[in-house]
Amino acid sequence: MNLGTERISKLLWQLSIPAILGMLSSAIFNIVDRIYVGRISSYALTAVGITMPVQIIQMAFILLVGVGTSALISIRLGEGKKDEAEDILFLALKYIIIFLISFTILFIIFLDPILSVLSISDNVLPYAKEYIVIIIVGSIIGIPGYCLNNSLRSIGKAGVSMKIIIITSVMNIILDPLFIFVFKMGIAGAAIATVISQTTLTVYVIYAFIKRRDFVINLKLRKISSELSLLGKSLKLGMPSFYIQILAAAVNLFINRNLLKYGTDLDIASITIMASIYSFYHMIVIGIVQGNNSICGYNWGSKQYDRVRKSLELALFYSFLLSVLLFIIILLFPQLLVSIFTDDKALIEITSAGIRFHLCMLPIVGPLTVSSQYFQVVDKTKLSSILAFLRYGIIIVPAILILAPRLGIRGIYISNALSDGITGLVSIIYIILELNILKRMGSVITYNK
Repeated sequence: MNLGTERISKLLWQLSIPAILGMLSSAIFNIVDRIYVGRISSYALTAVGITMPVQIIQMAFILLVGVGTSALISIRLGEGKKDEAEDILFLALKYIIIFLISFTILFIIFLDPILSVLSISDNVLPYAKEYIVIIIVGSIIGIPGYCLNNSLRSIGKAGVSMKIIIITSVMNIILDPLFIFVFKMGIAGAAIATVISQTTLTVYVIYAFIKRRDFVINLKLRKISSELSLLGKSLKLGMPSFYIQILAAAVNLFINRNLLKYGTDLDIASITIMASIYSFYHMIVIGIVQGNNSICGYNWGSKQYDRVRKSLELALFYSFLLSVLLFIIILLFPQLLVSIFTDDKALIEITSAGIRFHLCMLPIVGPLTVSSQYFQVVDKTKLSSILAFLRYGIIIVPAILILAPRLGIRGIYISNALSDGITGLVSIIYIILELNILKRMGSVITYNK
């Protein structure tokens, strides 16, 4: 393990580049998936977008367990507590399976009421129901690997994580047209291709954690005496991510309802395309975040605060540059980006006009993401939660209620930008204060030595 000794600039890229490549391949898989779905019909694309709140809520539990356990594993390894780190890894697998089974049972029992809450039109409902049922049921065997994948990066194995994500993403890109068009399964084919790819990732990650002797920790069936204590600490670290996803699901549902109130199903398809473009950028930022989190978590545990500060500063800088770059591309070539997803001229026109408003605060979203995730990994979950509540509720909901009746769909886009902008400025204030605190803590440690 070189997380505590290697030069920070080199280490950040060693961890981030594999994570970025892995996340990019995942983003490409999502984009290609939606391109194929868009070729079925605009209603099929709308079905993927309008059922997104269900998937976001499910992802909340995945991140609650995955982010929390991986953060605690990094800290325990920094403290030299390998056995406890292995206990946490086993708990991650055990409880993500419990959560997924419970979620799926509840979803199937309340399927019709849930779809009713989503305000799905009669044209979209057959596509939505067929797609989301397969995705949720298949997640029981498909998603555990994504949860444990966080732990691969926390032990410095970002390269392994990258390889399996790329392999399974390419697999999905190949399977999508096969199931959709060759086997003529339509949107169900897209869902089945996704589940098969996810399951492949799960099998590989679990196998690697069991068999790979070059891993600093391994997955073992074991009885853990301090199970509830470790689970509680892990869930505490993962709670901000959980809040973010739950709030994001609620806001997504709220936005969809307002899009239908002031627009049409076409506007749902439009926001789905915008979300796909944003996800491509966001996955790169998350790659930087994951590299930074592994470094910060380990060095926070070993009390090397100067290294934490240096890694955080670099992650903030790189995420800002990336944000500015995508913002410029969106300003200059919106129609080119949108036309990748659809050949519907009306949809291209609507999305190209709206995306400039929807993502106009993009330059500070990168630093905001780095800041929020950093506070989570060093056990300052209150600050991370504050940023989550600001971005996913406190600002955007009132803004939509005020602006949408006056400006229509454009008011919804501007509300999203206001939420990103104000929360971003608050995060900058918090992170500047945090950098000063880290500098003082590092000085004290150095002086005592």
